[in-house]
Amino acid sequence: MHWSHLHLRGVGAALGEIVAVDDLEPSRTLHGATSQRAISIARDSTGMDLAVRAGRNALASMAITTTDPLPVPDLHFHTAIWRGSRGIDFWSRAAYIRSRLGLPAGRGIASELNAMSNSLVGGIDISARVLAGSPDLNTVLLTGGETFGPPAFDHLTADHGIAYGDGGSALILGRHPGYATILATSSYTDPTLEQLHRGNHHFAPAGTTEHGIERIHERKRQYTDLVGTDSITRRNHDGIRAVIDEALRDAELDLDQLRWVLLPHYGRHLLDTHCLQPLGITADRTLCHAGDQWGHIGPNDQIIGLTHLLARGAVAPGDYVALLGIGIGMTWTAVIIRIDTVATGLCALAPPLRWPWRPPADMPS
Repeated sequence: MHWSHLHLRGVGAALGEIVAVDDLEPSRTLHGATSQRAISIARDSTGMDLAVRAGRNALASMAITTTDPLPVPDLHFHTAIWRGSRGIDFWSRAAYIRSRLGLPAGRGIASELNAMSNSLVGGIDISARVLAGSPDLNTVLLTGGETFGPPAFDHLTADHGIAYGDGGSALILGRHPGYATILATSSYTDPTLEQLHRGNHHFAPAGTTEHGIERIHERKRQYTDLVGTDSITRRNHDGIRAVIDEALRDAELDLDQLRWVLLPHYGRHLLDTHCLQPLGITADRTLCHAGDQWGHIGPNDQIIGLTHLLARGAVAPGDYVALLGIGIGMTWTAVIIRIDTVATGLCALAPPLRWPWRPPADMPS
């Protein structure tokens, strides 16, 4: 869908300590399997804390580009994909974060989205559609925050080919100009892949609470043993191509006009087979050399990456950037944006990296 008068007004990120994989317990090190060099570990923060920090950064970034009073978001969508990042049951995470951001009572709603790791990129698509059909609304806040960790969720071994990191992100969408214009969005779903992350496991009985070690790796293996990896690769290819082709067509762009393509921070092999090959692009157009220091932070990867680009001056007005979200279930969303402003002062909001790192040749250090 092509959009008019929809803008990215603020963006923010929050990470933990960048810890080298080689510094972690050797028996859990999967550097060879993922090509991961480091991960973000937030030892003393919850997912909600990280979302609040990212939200404050997003609000601060919006203040850089305007002298007008900051708008109170009409809508607020929050996401957290893992049970360990959700605080407590029977409770509103979105309301907690909104309160900690100092946002007052008023019109609108605070709620949660759950398209898993596609919740924030997919949330841009949902927000665009809500704003397009709701002339009485002006601003949407999207937040996310994740903290993984042992014993229930080992950052390095819980999944196959992916190292997970802790972090949060936030973005603010609205009708008034800011850092970028949202040109087009497209989403696609294939529920035949639902069992990929369920495997042969049974649902917990009603009235019980899920507990114990997260066994994503085991559930995936059960499904791939049943259908094979080629079937999964084909369906993922179809989903990615469906969204990127439609979004580019609606934005009236070609793939080679994109300055950056922001992807999930998978391990290098999975990134190659599930993202780069279907898209037909090389890794130097992505942030894989930053993502391999942060880890996969659920739905936050692309927003953290966008904050990184803006803060480092690695984009310029007129550059086109694609955000590609992939969520288990499965869903895919592509968002095409055009950079309009790169404001001074964002450098203080840049996500941290562990040095030395390997930037693309044309990215400022």
